[in-house]
Amino acid sequence: MHKDIKSWDVFISHATEDKDLFVRPLAITLQNLGVSVWYDEFTLRLGNSLRKSIDKGLASCQFGLIVISQHFIKKKWPEYELNGLISREIDEDRVILPIWHGVNRQQVVQFSPTLADKLALNTEGQTAQDIAIQVFREVRPDLYATHPRAEIERIASREALRDLQQEFDRIKEELSEYQCPYCGASLQTRLDAPFDDEQKHWGVREIFECGYQVFGSSIERLCSTDPRFPKFDEYELRFYNTPDKSHWQWACFAVAKTEMARLFELSASHGRTKEEAETKMRENYQRYAKNTE
Repeated sequence: MHKDIKSWDVFISHATEDKDLFVRPLAITLQNLGVSVWYDEFTLRLGNSLRKSIDKGLASCQFGLIVISQHFIKKKWPEYELNGLISREIDEDRVILPIWHGVNRQQVVQFSPTLADKLALNTEGQTAQDIAIQVFREVRPDLYATHPRAEIERIASREALRDLQQEFDRIKEELSEYQCPYCGASLQTRLDAPFDDEQKHWGVREIFECGYQVFGSSIERLCSTDPRFPKFDEYELRFYNTPDKSHWQWACFAVAKTEMARLFELSASHGRTKEEAETKMRENYQRYAKNTE
């Protein structure tokens, strides 16, 4: 029977380099199947003590799932986790469930003869979902026995992962109204403002951290990653000799020639010479322009 005294069914020990292609799909599938998983991306929160959280996970898991790969063998931190699980296995027996991921027996023997002696799952020719079903059968036999094999395979299949992705997409869509539609910068200010001097008609002005600004349905200031962001030649440069002869003698102003340029005003620049003022204006433009090549 499943032991409820443990906080997690499995603790997944792995190398960071194995996350994307194997460990993350494995963890997600196990979680979908009803297995409680200690996995850093699920469990750790901002500000957590890394060592304390891992020690708690090592002490409170029913099984330790060790993803042994060439990356794992070279790392010190996974070795720390492994040592913690080995210490428990001395007293409790059968805590460690090894998974060989891109390694052979000789490599595992050189790394840990103790691990090499344990029956392991091998990812060669198997997907993360295939491995997850086998782990599920070992760590939660109570749940495994109550589900038809076809249902287990459906949950562990790409169909289930697509369902999860759709949920992520839904949440992302809900959050999109608080992000710049071009660069994803966060909404900084949202306030009601009048459209006219008489204040008879009102709208919502939104200002984003990137500088993108919209009022109602009208753009007031472009995001620099907008494909329509103006080229530098969409501005006419005008120069003025300033009366202050002791400091910057020339001022350069960029006057918009197109509609898009009018939606991104460039600040005036100054220089000791006309050429220096123009150079600073170009530098000012380049600080903003990100999608003009």
